[in-house]
Amino acid sequence: MGVLKVTLFHVNPVAPWANQVFATQILKGNAFLRPYGLQFDVYPKVGSLDLDWSAPISSASRSAEGIAQRLALRAAAHARYASFDNRLPVILCQVGGQGGGEAPGSLGLTPGIGWLPWVIMDAFTLMPDGLSMTHEAGHCAGLLHPGDPPNGDRRLLENGAVVTNNIMAYGSYDLNNTYQPRNLIEDWQIEAFRHAYFHSG
Repeated sequence: MGVLKVTLFHVNPVAPWANQVFATQILKGNAFLRPYGLQFDVYPKVGSLDLDWSAPISSASRSAEGIAQRLALRAAAHARYASFDNRLPVILCQVGGQGGGEAPGSLGLTPGIGWLPWVIMDAFTLMPDGLSMTHEAGHCAGLLHPGDPPNGDRRLLENGAVVTNNIMAYGSYDLNNTYQPRNLIEDWQIEAFRHAYFHSG
């Protein structure tokens, strides 16, 4: 069984929710990946490492302020636990606006930053299927959303429409506003995970 090594962090204001959020993301991510011979290897084994950070970060991830905040948050994670041993840092915090998850170190948003990819997740706006961490880890493995190059992957389109149930999409809502979760991953996407810097085994 291959493992995807992650180190979990939370900022002070989301501490009451961190254990539940991470437990859900790990449980759902492992259930999704297990049939393909992958699992998350989590550090610490119980809980997550706290970061001395109080303010929400800007939702404008490409702005000078947004980039500066993300770099400062990543630096705080490094100061808290520098021995990553090729582990993917996952930071649970507050993100203004729409929130959600993001992989600010992996999509060319901040070239030349000196860090390997990392993940930021908003504690309160993650997708209902519990696969946000898995999705963002996919970005850190080089996977893109459905769409046209250079920022999207055409393999995740069918007749011009997004394959919404792929792990690199967002799922969808039907006419009754019922969420339809992501349940599909392609072999080439599994291979991307297996070549990621945080994969072992």
